[in-house]
Amino acid sequence: MYLSTILNNEFFHHYQPIFDIQEWKIIGYEGLFRLENVKNPETTFNWAKKAKKLYELDSNSIYKALLTFKNAGYISRKEMLFLNVFPSTVTNPLFLTLIHQLINEEKVSSQQIIFEINENEVMDFENVKKEVHNLKNLGFRIAIDDVGKGFSSVKSIIELNPDFIKLDKYYLEDLSISEQKQDVVNSLLHYCQKFNSSLIVEGVEDKVCLALLKGMGIQYAQGYFLGMPTELP
Repeated sequence: MYLSTILNNEFFHHYQPIFDIQEWKIIGYEGLFRLENVKNPETTFNWAKKAKKLYELDSNSIYKALLTFKNAGYISRKEMLFLNVFPSTVTNPLFLTLIHQLINEEKVSSQQIIFEINENEVMDFENVKKEVHNLKNLGFRIAIDDVGKGFSSVKSIIELNPDFIKLDKYYLEDLSISEQKQDVVNSLLHYCQKFNSSLIVEGVEDKVCLALLKGMGIQYAQGYFLGMPTELP
């Protein structure tokens, strides 16, 4: 089943909006891998790791997500597309060739594509830093995903100097009554402002949380309350 998924691209993507909650407008979408009859997409990626097919699945997913976004007309609307990518994919010698192909053949603007580096595998920081530098030279931007969820997030922020930092939804649980979490969010917001990055808070699921984030000066957010992941119209 999973081998067929990789070879035949038997998967699709849902797209979740990312909002500027101060200006109340959509700035972009995150492309999320989906597979029929599989509730947790990580199952497929975990199989790919064991079968040593992670690069094939990850790169095919990126390519298909971008083409779907482009063919639906969203590239021409100048909205950003956030795409998850594994560190080992970024450092694979074939990846940069694929990215050049996307730019040259599909006529996409690199400035609209943000690669979200996840931390679901051990990261070779020196090689990742080098390839992130190459991607930035091509005009692509970088995000660190689920900051606060893994153990190396702080190191990733410092070493990779991302354009976007996506804060894990854990920090929204009881945020209104947790001074500790509020201090962490405020500190990260201050860091972003000082070092020319943008903070995106994930997991917004109610209006109370949204109002609190707006009051704290958070500009960008994502979550079910703002918009569910769906197929593009």
